[in-house]
Amino acid sequence: MPVRTIRDIVIIGGGASAALIAWNLKRLHQRSCAIIAPTDRPAFGLAYATPSLKNLLNVAASGMSADPDDPGHFVAWMRGNVSAETDPATFVPRPIFGLYLRQLYCAAAPEHIRDTAIACAKADGLYTITLAGGETVTARQVVLACGHFDPARLPGVPPEIDATGRYHHDAWADGVFAGIGADEEVVLIGTGLTAVDVIMRLRENGHRGRITTVSRRGLFPERHAPHATLAAPVFAPGATPATARAYLRAFHTALRGGIEWRAAVDSMRPVLNPLWLALPDVEKRRFRRHLQRRWETRRHRMAPDIADIIDAERRAGTLRVLDGRIDAIVTAGDRLRVVARAGDARLDIEAAHVINCTGPSLDYAKAASPLLRTMLEAGTIVPGFGGAGLRCTPAGALFDRNGVPAHDLHAIGPARLGALFESIAIPEIRQQARDLAALLANARTAP
Repeated sequence: MPVRTIRDIVIIGGGASAALIAWNLKRLHQRSCAIIAPTDRPAFGLAYATPSLKNLLNVAASGMSADPDDPGHFVAWMRGNVSAETDPATFVPRPIFGLYLRQLYCAAAPEHIRDTAIACAKADGLYTITLAGGETVTARQVVLACGHFDPARLPGVPPEIDATGRYHHDAWADGVFAGIGADEEVVLIGTGLTAVDVIMRLRENGHRGRITTVSRRGLFPERHAPHATLAAPVFAPGATPATARAYLRAFHTALRGGIEWRAAVDSMRPVLNPLWLALPDVEKRRFRRHLQRRWETRRHRMAPDIADIIDAERRAGTLRVLDGRIDAIVTAGDRLRVVARAGDARLDIEAAHVINCTGPSLDYAKAASPLLRTMLEAGTIVPGFGGAGLRCTPAGALFDRNGVPAHDLHAIGPARLGALFESIAIPEIRQQARDLAALLANARTAP
């Protein structure tokens, strides 16, 4: 089996995180790297590969710079490459942001190994990465930039339902939208940002049928609206007892004092991870159980134009929102029946198509990834807190099964949710990429 030349830095993954590390390595440290990803479009990843100009960023252009030291970087790129009139408050289509990332990737010019990594093991101070095509890559330092994985399988949904062509487990799989008739009824499982994207794609494709969404709480994301920017978070680590209840009380105290809720939420962004790390595990579990979904609907908001469309659809009755827990999805002739429970009541909803919009899975231990499976089985990496992502230090160093953090194996982006509260959005990932690039560039590794 042929062995390639030893690379100093290898990044496994081809999305935004990988592109931003490569860009920071080149621009700040004059270092190159290799990226292993099967895609022919590195940098776009799942989030920015959508072809729809109706799928907008859920953060205004002013907050999407790739450079944490230059907040206007993305706006300047937009004005120089897309529209000279770009307003910093604009919510840009996601595929255009993908082009921005792609240009940064091209400026970094990493070596692209177009294949899938299926195993990664360390021996004699070096990592050997096995590729699906049979070759191997040897590296001194490895970064797992694996991103998101397909949604988790819903309970009560047998795999044979997939064969009907009417149940769509992955909302972004090729062919989902092409197979839905213009007047057919559709049920979406979930009411988060994935459901919003799917509604926009359906209508963009000329779909006129009724859409029904089902989720446990029936909560759509809130909308963005202008608000004042606070100079400091409404409460800070160390100033409030480290319990979920105390955090909630401190937040409500700020609201009762007259602070607008969007301003309060956004003020907390810089301290969310320190606040999370201060919580004992029992309090983290309490927060996830009782408060996380309420927080997410306010933290991850819709662009105003999109929120207007969702509101209009709900008023017109073309978008129906139901609260319920899915029990089963079964065939009903040439249609599907969704069986759900709302308290003691049973819901039976028939539709031509059902789309799982619960969003990407963060349970890396259950991901359909040979690479993660083999590394988890070997104990090179371990699942993160609550089963999310991987166990790592806040700086991304991955722990093995003995609780020892590696100095040459790191994670970035969603994988860090095994330790952090916020780690999936560009403002966090751009800082992680810059810091990790510095660590990689300055590391002393085995020859």
